[in-house]
Amino acid sequence: MTSKPLLDIHNLNVVYETPSGSIVAIRDLSLELRANEAMGIIGESGCGKSTLSYAILDYLPPNARRSGSIMFNGDDLLLKTEKEMQNYRGDRIAMVYQNPYSALNPSLTIGEQLDEVTRVHRGFPRTQAREESIKALKDLSLGEAEGIVRRYPHQVSGGIQQRICIAMALLCQPDIMILDEPTTALDVTTEASILDIIGELKERHRMSLIYISHDIGVVNKISDRIAVMYRGEVVELGPQEELFDHPRHPYTRALINCMPRAGVKKETTRLNTIPGYVTRRSADERGCPFASRCEKRNAVCEEIYGLREIESGHLAACDRAYADDVSEKKAAIPLVPKAKSPAGAGATGGWSGTKDSSAAADAGGFGTVGPDTATTPLIRLEKVYKYYRNRKRTVRALDGIDAKIEKHDVLGVVGESGCGKSTMGHLVAGLLAPTKGNIYFEGKDISATWQRRSGDTIRDIQLVFQNPGRSLNPSFSVEQILDRPIKKMLKIRSRRERRAMVIDLLKKVDLGEEYLSRPSTRLSGGEKQRIAVARAFVTSPRLIVCDEPTSALDVSVQASVLNLLGELQEQSHTSYLFISHDLNVVNYISDHILVMYLGRVCEYGLRDEVVNPPYHPYTEALLSSAPDVNPSHKQKPIRLEGAPPDPSARIVGCPFAGRCHKKIDDLCDTTPPPLKRLSETHYIFCHLSEDHLKGSAHL
Repeated sequence: MTSKPLLDIHNLNVVYETPSGSIVAIRDLSLELRANEAMGIIGESGCGKSTLSYAILDYLPPNARRSGSIMFNGDDLLLKTEKEMQNYRGDRIAMVYQNPYSALNPSLTIGEQLDEVTRVHRGFPRTQAREESIKALKDLSLGEAEGIVRRYPHQVSGGIQQRICIAMALLCQPDIMILDEPTTALDVTTEASILDIIGELKERHRMSLIYISHDIGVVNKISDRIAVMYRGEVVELGPQEELFDHPRHPYTRALINCMPRAGVKKETTRLNTIPGYVTRRSADERGCPFASRCEKRNAVCEEIYGLREIESGHLAACDRAYADDVSEKKAAIPLVPKAKSPAGAGATGGWSGTKDSSAAADAGGFGTVGPDTATTPLIRLEKVYKYYRNRKRTVRALDGIDAKIEKHDVLGVVGESGCGKSTMGHLVAGLLAPTKGNIYFEGKDISATWQRRSGDTIRDIQLVFQNPGRSLNPSFSVEQILDRPIKKMLKIRSRRERRAMVIDLLKKVDLGEEYLSRPSTRLSGGEKQRIAVARAFVTSPRLIVCDEPTSALDVSVQASVLNLLGELQEQSHTSYLFISHDLNVVNYISDHILVMYLGRVCEYGLRDEVVNPPYHPYTEALLSSAPDVNPSHKQKPIRLEGAPPDPSARIVGCPFAGRCHKKIDDLCDTTPPPLKRLSETHYIFCHLSEDHLKGSAHL
């Protein structure tokens, strides 16, 4: 790296003028990016990460004011006119956005959108532009580039769409590429593959990168240095390993501690959380932006606050991360151990809609369903198929799976998008009916949609969805959202009794009575998901289907929601079907893990049997791709080439054979994999011998 910075941001301020006053999005931010350097920027939502990227390219709305300087190769971008900035955007500084669905035009073919970049910015004729587009796609390991350019965005997967956006950014061979959460919505294997490719292209084209994310594990995979932002300021900046090993700012330490990681499990540890949430900053506010949430603050914090060099190359606005004048908060708080009950114990309370429901509410609990020593599992799926048919083809979403969820157990279901995880959850919850096969709930056949299920079954199986914003009615207050299922499903007519139950529910999810009158639109993402969890627990369910409940949340909010789910499960003895593509989250909260691929089961077992070490080659690939919070834990992800087979095609052999790094040539292509039991609780479907199966990746 050269000593002269390629991008030098000095005392940058971004202020939004609103009818209610000025809001400071970025305050006195200074940052340097050198040639061929990768800079990671992390922080919670609302900390100004995306605003910084938009400020560099002048993509801010009309009510925004910028001041300071942004020097790019000696030119101050803040002094450039709109017409002059067109020579920098895309050509010299390119940007890849978080959502490829919004970044691509659905009415134009992929080739037309790629060609436009080189025709406008580089003046290429049509034929040469198409050649460059195909070459850019091949650089991103898209082997069918000639076919992809003729398709529309909706005809390719999300991972391919994101690679197309990266190819679009690369076509002008920019000096700087800004990537704003480009892999947040992608599978862990696709994410690892794209991060690998970005790193290779950075070295090949000698580019500099600014990689924005709230996930420090993802940033570790690609960054040389990391800047931590909070409420519009850089609060710490340094090399990635130094930042992890010796964080100086309390916010940096708190972010790192929020992340689930190897060895951290719900039985022994409650995840660390950051109290409160990111608030807007007014123009007249001064001092430490993190003070109101900081557990290490003291009387002199704001007097000595300011970014300064702690060690060579390591800057921090505060060095009180490990200050000993304030007592340490206990880092590892064990959850309540699983309760023991007599054999056959059943529901012993809760809001079941009977005349005793108010007494249960007064007792202050969600009800208790004791663990049953009987062999009958809570949920069993037997040879379940789910097909989606139209005139042209039949898509096999689930292809004959067998699975079970034990009482007072968390079954984590993992796999790439399209493997059938959510379809399985929807079948169990009654949103869909199976095409063939049976679903049993405590031995009773419930293989039908919710309209044909009994009221007791509906109350016993509840859901928590991925996007809390879309699962809550924006026109309802929190009280109305929680009151409705109490009235409709528990048949409690007394408004006073229902209100008392709602208040008790809010207390259970660590929210106060002041939230009763708030509409869901005035809640943060974490608060919305807590309300969604409270609503799911209204009926004292036996099972909750959690479909990616933390994937849309910041790591700090994710930690608090995971803690909440763990605590409520221990209190109520509810079981979870926990669906996620985040292996770290599944490893933390699950008792058993089910690995799925193309509608089939690959592996099932106790959590530690599945991940330490992984046995099935697909499980090994998933675990090797999981981002690690510790940058010193470097392992090469197993890159899965190509895409899963067409789900409408009939698979003769192993469905994973075409992408497997341990494939046995003709055998895997022509013969279905046999079931192999590795223990009483652990089995896989694979042709390989046990000696060849044991992988090295682990959590």
